[in-house]
Amino acid sequence: MAGKTISAYTDTETASRVSYIAKLEHRPTSQIAGMALKFFACLPAEARAALWQLEGMGSTADFEEISREITRILLHAQYKVAHRQIMDHMKFEHLDQLETEDDILEAAVALTR
Repeated sequence: MAGKTISAYTDTETASRVSYIAKLEHRPTSQIAGMALKFFACLPAEARAALWQLEGMGSTADFEEISREITRILLHAQYKVAHRQIMDHMKFEHLDQLETEDDILEAAVALTR
């Protein structure tokens, strides 16, 4: 992927976290930093302003709560995308022929063969 290098300053703790994540996920640190920047740059101005304000006034517990909420939202979005992809590839042609539980069980067994 063609891109542009951006230099950034961060505290030692964040740099250590980025290095740890990069090693854990077998990715270059630049890829971790790039994803973080991409996410931040996509936020609307109000969200970025809130994040800046929370960084100045919030506690570690506040950031942990924010992280949990963002994680919950991201996992929910990931589920929705996977569900949509499954539904797009699912075949519905013969579902109207399944009238009884025995029909459903028979079809399920046939699918596992």
